[in-house]
Amino acid sequence: MPPKIAGLVWKAAGTVIKGRPATYIASTRNGTVALLWMDPSLLSFRFVPGRSYPERGPILPQDRLVSSWAPHMAAAFNGAFKLSDNDGGYFYAGVTVSQLRDGRASMVITKQGHLSVVVWGRSSISLTGVQAVRQNLPPLVDNYVGRTSPSDSNHTWGYADHDAPLANRSALGQLADGSLVYVYGHQVRPPDMAAALVLVHAKTGIMLDMNLSQPGGFVYEHTNGAVTGQRILWSIYHNATVYLQWYKKDFVVALVRS
Repeated sequence: MPPKIAGLVWKAAGTVIKGRPATYIASTRNGTVALLWMDPSLLSFRFVPGRSYPERGPILPQDRLVSSWAPHMAAAFNGAFKLSDNDGGYFYAGVTVSQLRDGRASMVITKQGHLSVVVWGRSSISLTGVQAVRQNLPPLVDNYVGRTSPSDSNHTWGYADHDAPLANRSALGQLADGSLVYVYGHQVRPPDMAAALVLVHAKTGIMLDMNLSQPGGFVYEHTNGAVTGQRILWSIYHNATVYLQWYKKDFVVALVRS
């Protein structure tokens, strides 16, 4: 179950697995920030590189094959920045595309579908059994504390919409119990994203993609062989079909654990 937070109302949405909802949605900051809680005991996670981004990385046959994830998906959300816009590294399918850097927030997905959000180099992490590592900036949340600062420049957490101070942003946090919370913010600042993850007691958090059309989180249901999805917040630019295709940028799908 998602964490019980005073003033935060979680609603089950999306796929029910063995009689239990796998995903819950809530909102904060007057409805401008949406939270998607995902249960790792019911879900496994898969990284899907985009057609164009991250740049230069390997593409596997199943990455092009929508039928390899769509029939099993319960949720999906966007990945991180372009490699050319970020000083973090990228590892996928046994290939280090861009050198992994200590101190960077890192989304790690194993071949068995376990997803974790870590600070790279904090402890010894072997790439054995790892399918993907996507790094993006320093940690947004570290040891339950938001790491934004009043002295941050507009560029500290990513150059957004021609230097606009407010932007659509996304982030991913991991709680102490291993559960995951994806955050989507509509016209927010980086401290708003950090505050949302701190609110739900995220131990670690990584800033993901931003700008008008890049971020988006969705939940999905399966009825009579058809897959239907919904946005976790009304203002998300794309509809839920965006990840029912091989998209131009990377994304993560949460699949019903077999």
